[in-house]
Amino acid sequence: MDFDQQLGELQRRVAQCQEGVGRRKLIIDSLAVESGQSILDLGCGGGYQVRSLALAVGSGGRIVGNDPSLKQIEAAREYCSDLDNVEFTQDSGTDLSFHDGTFDSVTSTNVLEYIIDVGSAVAEIRRVLKKGGRFCTISVLWDHHRFHGPDPTLNDEVHQVFQDHCAHQMLPLELPKILLTNGFSGLGSMPIPILNKTMHDDAFAFWFSKVISILAINNGMPEDDVALWQRQLEEADRDGRFGFVSMSVLTTEVGCLTQPPHHTLWLPLRNRNKIAM
Repeated sequence: MDFDQQLGELQRRVAQCQEGVGRRKLIIDSLAVESGQSILDLGCGGGYQVRSLALAVGSGGRIVGNDPSLKQIEAAREYCSDLDNVEFTQDSGTDLSFHDGTFDSVTSTNVLEYIIDVGSAVAEIRRVLKKGGRFCTISVLWDHHRFHGPDPTLNDEVHQVFQDHCAHQMLPLELPKILLTNGFSGLGSMPIPILNKTMHDDAFAFWFSKVISILAINNGMPEDDVALWQRQLEEADRDGRFGFVSMSVLTTEVGCLTQPPHHTLWLPLRNRNKIAM
């Protein structure tokens, strides 16, 4: 996902809305954050979760925000400039520049579904976690993420073009097996529904409609069609016909095994050495 300046700003506005605030609180509770901990926020965006975590761990803790976008990191540094227990790195999610067992916890929000090789990303998360560390992630069931109100045909077209930007449409359903394969246990999940009936500027739907518009245009949809879709959303809002629904899943309570999983091949007794594969 290419976060240009305009799209990055919209993503930060999404993070500031009431639903974004609520999700950050859920993550802190799910990680059971304690004073002095070291935590990685993978795909930190504008730094909103980083800030919340930094305040939770206190001056003796350490929060690292990681993002592939330099513009997002710059925005996050500015947002967290008054905090002395945060730092930022620019890495790919499948090749993190940290030593094994660096962090007490790792978290990510709406990140893994954009990584094609999500298994490699999960393996990297497992590697940088301390023994017994926790991983908590929020990802979207994109088939259940929809605006209501515009002309049905146009609405379907916008949603389909938008969905094409994401590598894993239904990642929460794929994730349990991927996590177990990569050495996690204690798997738990919780649905996070969003229902907006208006387009006020503190609603998730207001800002996310603009994100969808940019991505639809970037994916080849005519600008006039996207502008018409936006006008129809506004008309539906004025007429009391507007609706937006979304279903995300918080995957958490994942205790890291003391050893990463491997398949062991036992050789015949004449060769008692075993080979880990």
